Amino acid sequence: MTRTSPWVGYAALCLAVALGPVVAAGQELPPEVRIDLYLVRAERHVQNQDWPAALEALDIAMLLQADGGVETPAELWFTHARAALGAGFPDTAITSATRYLQAAGRGGENYEAALVLLDEAMTRAQDDPVPVVSRAQPPGPAPAAAPPAAEPAPAAAPARAGDPAPAVQPAGARGGLTVLFPLVAMNASTMAVTSSQTAIGASQIIGVGGGFGVAFPVSGRYGVQVGAQFAQKGARVTTAGTASADVTFESVDITALARISAATVANLPVYALVGPYASFELGCRFAPDASVAGLIPASGDCRNPSLDTRSTDFGVSAGLGIEMGTAGTRITGGLLYNYGIQDINKVAGEAARHRVLNIHVGVARTF
Repeated sequence: MTRTSPWVGYAALCLAVALGPVVAAGQELPPEVRIDLYLVRAERHVQNQDWPAALEALDIAMLLQADGGVETPAELWFTHARAALGAGFPDTAITSATRYLQAAGRGGENYEAALVLLDEAMTRAQDDPVPVVSRAQPPGPAPAAAPPAAEPAPAAAPARAGDPAPAVQPAGARGGLTVLFPLVAMNASTMAVTSSQTAIGASQIIGVGGGFGVAFPVSGRYGVQVGAQFAQKGARVTTAGTASADVTFESVDITALARISAATVANLPVYALVGPYASFELGCRFAPDASVAGLIPASGDCRNPSLDTRSTDFGVSAGLGIEMGTAGTRITGGLLYNYGIQDINKVAGEAARHRVLNIHVGVARTF
């Protein structure tokens, strides 16, 4: 049977004394149930990103596994490495991540995420000018020495001890070219309309869209995402409070956006997008609900003496995206708001600018 580290045993004893009757009640449970209890507790702390508490619960669960002769699952070493790095123990995170990679190999569910975590832990351990206080490792076979860094890591701002390591990285932070295709979208659009001659109002209509994007890293958490998408947009326009028509544009929208890996929410990476867009009109049609002479012409193309539009548009886009999964192929989705700057109405005394909320889902594939 594997011998238990005296430091881990001392930590477990101190925790038991502190918890008092709660721990005493837990001692009445069978060993395997107690293990499950601490694993559930650890998972709760991980979800709350309370990394010190999660690490403590994991240490006790792994101690109970060793005392009962139960082999620690490989994925548990990965969770332990995350908690250790989040709690400010990069050396412990290096050891646990190494054990995971040895046990799971390249076929492990969290293989790529473990590599990212190991690299970050090694960087933190190297950049920390003050030696990290040694803490006991959970019992288990001694791992092979952690692989040495090929070259010194560039200087970086000291990481705060409470900063958690993300379970997965967004495509832009993985270090490879990522193609987002197909992207299927729904557009909730309207227009900002003004007129010096009559009162004009605009309300929302719904359209569809679809396209692709390509994301590539630039530096650290910063990258660039370019894309092209077919889009339906426009507005329901009301003139003089009585006559209304649906004005629908079909266009190709081109975006060139900065992509910033912002945070990790419920173990899912969130990234921000911001940058310019350009839109090229393919067609424009209107369908009136009622006809009022001189105000709304008959149904048809937008280019006529009463309603004439420009075929190009430009503005600013901003939004958020999220990815689900840790493999090379993942599910992605997000929101993107397009704020039109160009006045697309060529009629004198009137102005119209697009306002579009784009909701999209698709597949992200890293190469």
